[in-house]
Amino acid sequence: MGNIWHIGIAVPDLKKGQEELGEVFGLRWRPARVRRLTLADAAGQPCEVECHVAFSLGGPFAVEVWQAIPGTPLDLPVGGGVHHIGYWVDDLTAEAKRLDRLGYPGYATAGGMPLLNRGPAGTLIELCHIHSDRPSLRDLFPPGSEFAGEPVPGSAL
Repeated sequence: MGNIWHIGIAVPDLKKGQEELGEVFGLRWRPARVRRLTLADAAGQPCEVECHVAFSLGGPFAVEVWQAIPGTPLDLPVGGGVHHIGYWVDDLTAEAKRLDRLGYPGYATAGGMPLLNRGPAGTLIELCHIHSDRPSLRDLFPPGSEFAGEPVPGSAL
């Protein structure tokens, strides 16, 4: 459980989703950000996305909420609910291969690197590289990580 650092939830409207989840769980939010990515789905079809996303403050893990992007791997999950669980890994490629052997094949890549794997029950797993700095989220890195520390407000995700 110590490697889990966020639970990702797609919502139809980011602001409303933040308000609702904040009220239910007592969450406070970091500033919302826009992240532009080139994703490829499980079939290898590329798509350019502009993801509007926010992470909660505090721990022991974060809630990530973003405005769903229909027709992409970042759409609302069928039936709603949690979209993915993200955890820290040392080697993205090796972990993606391990998950594939366990029956969690690749579901999406970002910039050619593994991003999401999908399990037999539909659960998505996000592989998060422990050696890739996310300055605004440094407080969510595990203790001992080279990037663990105070978040840098206004910096990139």
